[in-house]
Amino acid sequence: MASSKLQQEETTSRWQWILFVVVIPSLFAAFFLLLIAKAAGIDMAAKTKQWVDSVPFVADWLDWKKKEKTLTNTIETQQRAIRQQKQTIAKQKKQIEQLKSELAAKDEEIARLSTREAQRIEQEKGGEQAAMAADVVGMYDAMSDKQAAAILAKLPDAEALDVLSRLDGDKAAAILEQMPAEQAANLLSSLHKWAMREGAAE
Repeated sequence: MASSKLQQEETTSRWQWILFVVVIPSLFAAFFLLLIAKAAGIDMAAKTKQWVDSVPFVADWLDWKKKEKTLTNTIETQQRAIRQQKQTIAKQKKQIEQLKSELAAKDEEIARLSTREAQRIEQEKGGEQAAMAADVVGMYDAMSDKQAAAILAKLPDAEALDVLSRLDGDKAAAILEQMPAEQAANLLSSLHKWAMREGAAE
């Protein structure tokens, strides 16, 4: 036990001796050497760099460290650029989706307006056709029964039937009286069928 204490004391005193005799005086000497060199105008940083560059392994190691730092900086810069590009792409995708939804809404609006316009045109056509049919019926009303019968006799059965179905019952009967019996019978039969279909539809 005493011997281990003695050994510890010897080790401690050895380290103290190295510290006070070697390390501290070396530091003071280096400090004073730097002061003297600075006072003499010698650039110790440049001299140290020259010395470091002349030592093979130290120069290579420092070179490698510089390259590593440069590569690290380059990688960080590229990673920042990639992050920014990803953010830009995400924003552009969002804008594209928004534009697509706006375009779909506009397409729906165009389809709705087109349908409405087509219905309006159909109604106008229907109204025009009804007005024209009313004009035709008015012309037949204004004609004498004999004249109307002569014209209807020359028309196809479908057209003659259409005119007769729009005329007043008494006027239609008077026109049919003026037509040949066979043609009048055919038209009357067709009128009867048409009236039956209309009644069933109602």
